[in-house]
Parts: sequence; structure tokens; C-alpha cells
Amino acid sequence: MIMGGAQSGESMSLSNGLVESISFTVLGEPTPEGSTRAYYIKSLDRTVTTHQNKKGLLAWRNRIATEAQRALEGKTWVCDCASAYKVKVEFVLSRPPSVPEHKRINPTVKPDIDKLVRAINDALTGILFVDDCQVISISMSKEYGDERRAGAYVTVERYVNQIERIKRERKRSPPHQMEEPCEDPRD
Repeated sequence: MIMGGAQSGESMSLSNGLVESISFTVLGEPTPEGSTRAYYIKSLDRTVTTHQNKKGLLAWRNRIATEAQRALEGKTWVCDCASAYKVKVEFVLSRPPSVPEHKRINPTVKPDIDKLVRAINDALTGILFVDDCQVISISMSKEYGDERRAGAYVTVERYVNQIERIKRERKRSPPHQMEEPCEDPRD
């Protein structure tokens, strides 16, 4: 499934702007972002927000961040505000012993895939991109790990902002000099 971007006929400006990509694996059972709940505490006159799955979520996010930083070692990845990012994530879940393969082929049960990817994007914010609003396309899937270990298999592609790239190139190159006019072949 592709969300939030051009699909098979992507625009040329996006595909020509690919600068780099990075891939990494986060082993372990994927943990969804979970819902947040907000409570108003009258005595404090403020609202408090809590996560549904806080303990497991923090550990999962830390593993994601650690693996992303490990994948960056020795690379010249640029985390900037002008780039756009595509994220591809394959979530592999452990098949419960109570669910044999002939009963259910695909994990059409919780956790919701959008909550799984939200945890990935939130963990990568500030590491691979400045803000997850820069993610313009997400490709995601979830499957049982009959062939692979449970975890998240992540690829992030960074695309340079074409307008910014053109401006930088114009500043670097000398002023365009007029060439000799071509002779008209009809003469």
C-alpha cells in the first residue's frame, strides 16, 4: 500500500531528486504507537496527555532510533528541512501458536498497521528527518514471520527539494555565456 504521494507514475522531479537511501532492520516484536488520552486536571488547571502503551512503546522506539543511528555510521546523511522523504516498512509479526498457517495466512488482527508506522516515524524524527511531516510517501506491509524474524525492515529515501537544488547550482556555476549562434541549416 502506498499512501501520501505519487504512486506508480511518480513525477520526474521527485525521482530525479533522489539523493540517498538508508536501510536497517529492527528486530523484536513491533509495538504500535497506541492511542493518546488527554485528561484535564482541575486542581493543576492543565491537561495531561498519556500514551496507552507507554512502557513497551518507549523500548521499541529506542531500538528503532538505535538501529537508525547505527545504519548512519560512516554515512553522510543530511537531515534538513528542505528534503522530502519516502519511508518503506515491512513489519514481520510472530505468528501466535494458536493460529496455524492454514487458519489465517495474513495478520488481519491488531496491531493496526498505521499505528505501527506512526511509531517508526516518531522514532526517526530528529535522526533521519527533521519532522515526520516531511514524509511524503509511505509504503507499508505486515506479515507473519514464517520465513523471517519478527521486526521492522525499514528503508528511508531522501529527496532533495528541486527548487533549492536549482538555486544552489545557479550560485555555483559561472554566468551563462552566449554561444555562437548556430547556422541555419536551411541556408
